[in-house]
Amino acid sequence: MHFDAYLPHPERARVVAACDPVRERAQAARAEYGLERSFGSLDEMIEGAAFEVAIVCTPTPVRREAVETLVAAGKHALVEKPFADTLEEAQGMVEAADRAGVKLAVNQNFRYHYPFDTARGLVAEGRIGKVTSIFHQDLMLRQDSGWRIRSDRHALAVMGVHWLDGFRWVLDAEARSVSCETRSSDAIDCIGETDAVVQVLFEQGTIASYVESFSSPYRRTETVVIGDEGALVLCYEGAFLYERDNRTEPRETWDNPYKGAEKPRATFRSLDVLLTAIERGAEPSNGGRDNLRTVALLDGAYRSAREHRPVSLEEGVRA
Repeated sequence: MHFDAYLPHPERARVVAACDPVRERAQAARAEYGLERSFGSLDEMIEGAAFEVAIVCTPTPVRREAVETLVAAGKHALVEKPFADTLEEAQGMVEAADRAGVKLAVNQNFRYHYPFDTARGLVAEGRIGKVTSIFHQDLMLRQDSGWRIRSDRHALAVMGVHWLDGFRWVLDAEARSVSCETRSSDAIDCIGETDAVVQVLFEQGTIASYVESFSSPYRRTETVVIGDEGALVLCYEGAFLYERDNRTEPRETWDNPYKGAEKPRATFRSLDVLLTAIERGAEPSNGGRDNLRTVALLDGAYRSAREHRPVSLEEGVRA
């Protein structure tokens, strides 16, 4: 997806190298995408390739080591999500980037691939009044493979990180507390949870209720953002505005230009936000420091499920 995102935009980014500890994979990427170089280690790539920004797509258990190696060499980085498995690891990467004086961002591509960014603009315009509640369902039958099914964190780490970040993005607000219960279904081969119910209280009083299932034969992904003057219904196709005197048909609709096969464009947008921040000497809106609040919310949900109690957060970071 990352190659498909960047290669159509040579005016903005030129992909020069691929790195993978399994050298055959890096060599295959080099051949398929016409890259200049391929490497079997980060040290080799840092020494042998001229590049400014690294895209880090490693599994989370080895991500901190990769990121800290890159930023110490003066490279900016766009990191896949979840940013880290724990808030402590995420904070360590942010601090390492600060020490090195480089920019660190997270590919929260669902801010655009799903119409959260559209909803953010409409909420900011006051189109539905004060937001009181968000109701979100993400139901599917999903069997992953590889390192993900061997992780203690599964459905929430794979998809919940998108939705929790999306709620933050729509509301432009931080969480105050989170409650969560998780379950694991025998229908899916994995160590971690397959199903979860999450409730988040945000600083202005909005409550977000969220259900995740990787074990549902029935598929449904829908978000309802309820305000005191109307409601927005979001799905991958777009956003739909309902008002009190128009409850059966939407008054307005907005198509999602990043849906389906256009998903790589959302990842290019994440990179472009980082590149613009580098050029301007500013903090990217998808920066690692901002993402600490998403990781804290995810971390808090897992802690709540483990301890069977609500977890309080302060300034979006676990208290």
